[in-house]
Amino acid sequence: MDKYRKTLKTRIALLTLPIILTIGLGIYDVFFASEAIKESFIFGFQSGAIVALGLLSLFFMIRFRSVLHDETKLKQQYNKENDERLKIIRAKAGLPMLLITSVGMIMVGVIMGYSNMTVSVTLFAAAMCQMMISAIIKQIYLRKV
Repeated sequence: MDKYRKTLKTRIALLTLPIILTIGLGIYDVFFASEAIKESFIFGFQSGAIVALGLLSLFFMIRFRSVLHDETKLKQQYNKENDERLKIIRAKAGLPMLLITSVGMIMVGVIMGYSNMTVSVTLFAAAMCQMMISAIIKQIYLRKV
């Protein structure tokens, strides 16, 4: 359990980076961004995505900290993460790789948003479709297996 406890502490440390990024973007948005940048669609999307990422990181950080302080929760979380059935279901749904490609598509869509809005929206839509299909497949396998 000590090894898993160190893993959770590492995750908590890594989750501080998106929170710092969110705070930095908020400061930039309030004090330094020009009105032309603030009115663009892509800046609004970036701000919303970064704030959502920061809040999600904060949620997971709080959850991991509460798990660290309770031994029964720690054992339950460890068992849940190392459940072989769930690992097989995630692999069949293509989750590790599909999530990476979807995030990559969203990042490229944000970058392309400054030059071509059609490509940007198309990449966002394709990434969302990929994630929805993967979630549906995962739910099917959860009920089936």
